[in-house]
Amino acid sequence: MESFREYVKLMRLPNLLLVISFQWLMYHCVLTPVLAQYTLQPAMPVSDFCLMLLSSFFILAGGYVINDYFDMRIDEINRPLTRIVGRTLTKKQAMVFYQILTGIGMLFGILLCVKTLSLTNFLVYVMFLGLLWFYSSSYKRQYVLGNFIVAFMMGMVPLFIALLELRYMNLIYEPSDDVNLISDLVLGWMGAFGLLAFLWTFIYEMTQDMFTEKGDRELECHTFAVVLGFKKTKILIGVCLVVALAVSAYLLFALSPLEGSWGWRYFVCAILVTSGYFIYSLVKASTRMDYQFTANLAKALLVLLMGYALIVYWEYQL
Repeated sequence: MESFREYVKLMRLPNLLLVISFQWLMYHCVLTPVLAQYTLQPAMPVSDFCLMLLSSFFILAGGYVINDYFDMRIDEINRPLTRIVGRTLTKKQAMVFYQILTGIGMLFGILLCVKTLSLTNFLVYVMFLGLLWFYSSSYKRQYVLGNFIVAFMMGMVPLFIALLELRYMNLIYEPSDDVNLISDLVLGWMGAFGLLAFLWTFIYEMTQDMFTEKGDRELECHTFAVVLGFKKTKILIGVCLVVALAVSAYLLFALSPLEGSWGWRYFVCAILVTSGYFIYSLVKASTRMDYQFTANLAKALLVLLMGYALIVYWEYQL
């Protein structure tokens, strides 16, 4: 039983549930009500959406496992008492677990690609597998590239749902101006959420780098905190935050079906207030615990962004 708990911890269930929740919100709270305005239901069946969730769950879980596999020496410095690989599980056990999780995820993914008759979707799965492996083994140690890859993969979450939906629409409907208009609308919504997820994840990754700076520096990882130092990294995070807030405000209000009535309140009371507290905490931060707290705030901002999908659903129901 103890060993089972260690395997579960290695999968990072809270992070997995965060991504799965994001996918669920995009499908049920954005895609479904937007299409309902044209008296349409999502062309992607719920059963196939569940296949996508399962494939995402297992592939991403494998990604967390292989990340800890390659980060064993870094974790010896950053979290010696809570690390799993090399302490309670061997590297061989971690690798076998990674192969099992990834294999299950790819089986679900291949089944989905066969049902959609889409080589493009299969190549997307292969791309994700490659990015997760090479990110963990080398890319995360390279300046900017590691942060960009994680943010890119998070930004692809809603876009992949859009790709699947458009594929199903092409299989069901004959090409027409109306279908093209609806396809553009789906891409617009999902692309907007994808861009916001990219920006806020990038901010989270830079903040997290300050928390793990000690181990990263010891093993010559070229993160922002290591290369620029803490002061310049804080300034860069502040600049990125302003850009993210500006883009968020524009996209949230541009997409709002009720001219931003509820969107405005949510943006000010949730996202803007939390961002202000995040900046205050970041400026005051000086210890590892402080930086861990600010990283958690950055993740909270990402969750609040996802929560805007509920506002979209609410406004479309009015």
